[in-house]
Amino acid sequence: MSNEPRLPTLVNQATGEKYVLNDPSIKLGRADDNQVILPADGYASASHARIFWDNGIWWIEDLGSSNGTSVNDQLLTKPHQLAPLDVIKVGRTFFRIE
Repeated sequence: MSNEPRLPTLVNQATGEKYVLNDPSIKLGRADDNQVILPADGYASASHARIFWDNGIWWIEDLGSSNGTSVNDQLLTKPHQLAPLDVIKVGRTFFRIE
């Protein structure tokens, strides 16, 4: 059995799509240069939010999006530490951390 920690996964609550957080910085938004692309969400900004690894902790920050980013229904005003089962809202798309 491996002792390596399992990488967190971002799960799209509507589609079930899964994105493993295997990069120290992952951007979410409508533009094609994001790692998690949301082309059908008209409420998501082109470059909406970023999930990143810093000092052993996963964080999320809003990138100045028009409609903001929420974690567990709390609108972000600064980077927020993520925890398992957190629900992230980007535009009208909901993700859960697993």
